[in-house]
Amino acid sequence: MATIALGNKAVGSIVKLKENGTLVDYLVVHQGRPSSIYDASCDGVWLLRKDIAENRVWAANNVNKLESSDIQTYLNGTWINRYDAAIRAAIKQVKIPYRKNGGSGGTTQNGANGLSCKIFLLSGPEVNYVHTYIDTGEGAVLAYFKNCVTNNADPKRVAYLNGSATNWWLRSPHTYNTGDVWYVYSNGSYGTPRANRTCGVRPALILPSSLLVSDDGSVSTNTAPTTPSSISVPGSIQGGSTITVSWGASTDAESNLEGYILERSTDGGKSWSQVYQGNSRSTTNTVAFGTASVMYRVKAYDSDGLASGYKTSSAVTVINNNAPTTPNGITVPNTVLGGAALTITWGAATDQDGNLSGYSLERQVDGGSWSVVYTGNTMSYTDTITKGWAKVAYRVRAYDSNNAYSAYVTSPDRTVNNNTAPAIVCASPSGTDLGTKDAGFMVSYSVSDADADVVTVTEAIDGVTKRTFTATLDGSNSFNVTGEYFMKLLNGGHELKITASDGKASSVHTLTFSKEVTGATVTLEEPMEADAQITICVLSVAGDIPADAEYKVEVTNNANDDTPVWEDCTTEAKNGANHIFENKTAANGFAFNFRVTAERGPSGKGGYITSVQGGFQ
Repeated sequence: MATIALGNKAVGSIVKLKENGTLVDYLVVHQGRPSSIYDASCDGVWLLRKDIAENRVWAANNVNKLESSDIQTYLNGTWINRYDAAIRAAIKQVKIPYRKNGGSGGTTQNGANGLSCKIFLLSGPEVNYVHTYIDTGEGAVLAYFKNCVTNNADPKRVAYLNGSATNWWLRSPHTYNTGDVWYVYSNGSYGTPRANRTCGVRPALILPSSLLVSDDGSVSTNTAPTTPSSISVPGSIQGGSTITVSWGASTDAESNLEGYILERSTDGGKSWSQVYQGNSRSTTNTVAFGTASVMYRVKAYDSDGLASGYKTSSAVTVINNNAPTTPNGITVPNTVLGGAALTITWGAATDQDGNLSGYSLERQVDGGSWSVVYTGNTMSYTDTITKGWAKVAYRVRAYDSNNAYSAYVTSPDRTVNNNTAPAIVCASPSGTDLGTKDAGFMVSYSVSDADADVVTVTEAIDGVTKRTFTATLDGSNSFNVTGEYFMKLLNGGHELKITASDGKASSVHTLTFSKEVTGATVTLEEPMEADAQITICVLSVAGDIPADAEYKVEVTNNANDDTPVWEDCTTEAKNGANHIFENKTAANGFAFNFRVTAERGPSGKGGYITSVQGGFQ
């Protein structure tokens, strides 16, 4: 609904006030203070009821003393209550010029000495009457009556009661006597009936000029909302981005605040365009790429269409920066282990403005919210996977020095394997070189598993399995590289590997060593006992023994004695001949053993013994 300030209504126009809930026409008869004889309280919009309200006596005692008259008491006691409370409160308390103590013998009172009231009757001078017995100090002609014919009939002064032109009271007493009062005759001329006669009542009042008049003429006491207390605009705006503008609340004395209007200027405030209207205190707005600067202003409005002043933001320079391109792919390993490290990599982004600054990597756990785990200018990041996660995914975007971001590139979900691989505990850490070995040895170790799974252990050298067994968790185990197993290994470097697997994950413990054997001695582990003296034996040694090797074959017939007698039979063994024992005694009984010894010669050529055969008697 459109409104206009009451102070802007033309003299002679009609406005409406509610009397007992019904709109009644009032004439605007003057704007402002009619003259200097009026108190400042009379500065406002003068309204006169267009039609006569009713007929009443001016003073039943027939005394023309206004300040004690029945009509003045009625107007400011009973009559004023016909108006709505808001209008009643808005009617100005004024001091109007009047003749104190009535006609004959009375004195003119004006300015600050005027009669204090809210509702009053017009005076003779105010309707352009001039007469010897009208006190000229009771006022000045009002603008509406200025061009009326003085004293004589004039249609502007004519008023009606129930459709008939009727006489109506003024507040001016006849100055020659104490009982007559001036009135406006039905044709607009004047007369002076006795105060105790019945005549029409046409109330007048003064309202503040700031009140509003709607397009149907009704006067409202509505006031504009207060200006919004603040306005907030981002200090940095990227061209092509959508920003949020917010503002502080307004208040409204009549509690009819309806909403806010937000406007934008892109030319430093020379011109404005509306971007939002509603009852929210924030809105989003897209700032077009290429805009040089932008500023915003907001005002509040109420249900009567009255608006507050504007709250205006500072101008913000728009950064017309292009965001980087999306990174070229993201790679997350297929195997993700709970409690282990995981390295994520991604491809490069580009920026046409040349101000690419880095990348922001985010992680999502079990389908939840995304959180930033890395910000920087490298293209990889090693994350730690918490044991117990079911699945994990990653996404990355690029950003530039103006904090413009590219779109995300997102990885597939990866299932987290929360199994813990078995642990191998060994005095020699994995990767240790055990050095050079010229005789058999063993490696002690134990196996544990945090999940108490069944663990299978495989021992191997140079990729060839030696044995596979089910481990006793936390028990002691030995990888034995001894005896014939050691003998069969060639000289040189070897890799010893222990693998522990729970069927879902494996651990490997690797050790290295070098075998370096340049000689060998072959003998019986236990001597061969005889019932009688051993006097003769024969031996045959098969294999490949280099010609320059230091080679010796020895035999004994008292092998059980503390110091056996060893006899050389190298030549006989080479020739396949019998050896006759020279020893004839055996303290612990006769027993046979042999000892074959071979060492590399100057050529360094290696050899081997495949068997030792023979007999004795």
